[in-house]
Amino acid sequence: MKDVSEEERIGKIVALEETPAFSEFRMLLEVGRDAYPGELVFSKMGNSYHIGRVFDAGWVDIYAEPAAVHLRSLLGIEEKLPQVPGAPGRFRIAKAEVLEEATIEDEELVLLPSIRTLATPEAPVYRATKKMVELMLGLPSAEERMSYFTIGTLAGGGEHIPIPLPVNDVLSRHVLIVGTTGSGKTWARGIMMEELQKLRLRQINFDVHGEYVNATEELVGINLKPGINATIRLSSLSEMEVTTLLPLVHALHIDIVQRAFANLKGSRRMFDAHDLLREIADVGREMGASAQTINMVSFRTQMLERARIVGEGADWQSILKNHMIINLDCRELTHTELHIVVGAMARELLALRQRKPPEIPPIILGVDEAHMFLPYGGDVPSSPILREVIRFGRHYGIGLILVTPSPLDIDRRIVRTTNTRLIFAIEPDQLEALRGVFADAPEDLIRRLPKFEVGTCLLTGSRETIRHAISIHVRSERKTTHGGETPDLVNETLRFEKGVGSG
Repeated sequence: MKDVSEEERIGKIVALEETPAFSEFRMLLEVGRDAYPGELVFSKMGNSYHIGRVFDAGWVDIYAEPAAVHLRSLLGIEEKLPQVPGAPGRFRIAKAEVLEEATIEDEELVLLPSIRTLATPEAPVYRATKKMVELMLGLPSAEERMSYFTIGTLAGGGEHIPIPLPVNDVLSRHVLIVGTTGSGKTWARGIMMEELQKLRLRQINFDVHGEYVNATEELVGINLKPGINATIRLSSLSEMEVTTLLPLVHALHIDIVQRAFANLKGSRRMFDAHDLLREIADVGREMGASAQTINMVSFRTQMLERARIVGEGADWQSILKNHMIINLDCRELTHTELHIVVGAMARELLALRQRKPPEIPPIILGVDEAHMFLPYGGDVPSSPILREVIRFGRHYGIGLILVTPSPLDIDRRIVRTTNTRLIFAIEPDQLEALRGVFADAPEDLIRRLPKFEVGTCLLTGSRETIRHAISIHVRSERKTTHGGETPDLVNETLRFEKGVGSG
């Protein structure tokens, strides 16, 4: 390859512990050169190249073997070579797994369908070049990037190599972002907002903590508050959602409301609380309920008229025509209201996209604290419709971006259904919930996840999105305000007390 620089040479392959093998190789690192976990490297053997991923490294040091250290201690002899990495008996060995084999055909580098040759001992090893990373990961060339977005660069020694992701493959098959508080997931989601806006994609965020309010304003989007300037139509609810809003405890009362509601839903027209009350009276009489029972059910159903989240509904056609980013600031909602708003609005949007022709453009739904809406081992009102969006959304131009600090609490089927995952530092007990979505990431790299630095994540996906799991650094510059900052408790308390004292 003409673009290989000797400055990028980091070592040479050695024969050690039954390697080189088809699956991995060891390399002797040159003095002053490093190899990082997850870094992409390649060995060069004539016209053949083995592309590998570093998963571990260690020292070989005869001066620090237990017997040598013990003897010096007994004799009171200080080591003569304490800081000399290039001493004859002191060197480092890095381990890399073989991911792909490439060769030169018609002066072009092409991937082979499988690993066919063994790496050669003493073959030089280099940091992967930009061209080689793009080829190995299936990334587009510069002229093909009109429908791609970039949130960061290759971690390790490849910080200069951006990792563009294909919009259609990534977003239509959904994205999962996980990580502990402060690991960088909200920052990354903010960058995605900026990148997708450049592509003029419509985004609707369910913002549980108000973390995207400022960014939405700065990107000339619109912030809406459910229950204040955004409502849902009664006809957009499900039977489960409407009975959740009402103080019904008697099985017969619930049955009457659900049957009446189902009758109206079956008419496929919009309806309001007055229509539901009339239908309840008819259904109650059909079921042989007493007048007292019907009156009691009707009285309790009238509470829908005072439910702040139920109203005329959102004019999504107009909103999406005039704004590319709609942020639903849900901070003031109760948990019950939150579940119903997310479920009903997702249902409205899916219905508008299912019409022929669709009445709204393709949309990306961002769901913060996704474990609240798709819980493991149970259902809430929002669960059925979000599962439907995940199963069928790509056929109708709806993509989901799910963000959660707790994959252990989210439906495991949903975790595995997402096609692209950004996994930031996560607690060790959460790793088990992610089994099956690490793709081909080596165990050594997975074990390091709890210690990942802020802003670094493991990117995994299918062959349509990213051919091999890699570590990336999410870019550190944003043009919008980050809304996920952790409050400075001490200084904020001091400022509060000072303000109270002066008042």
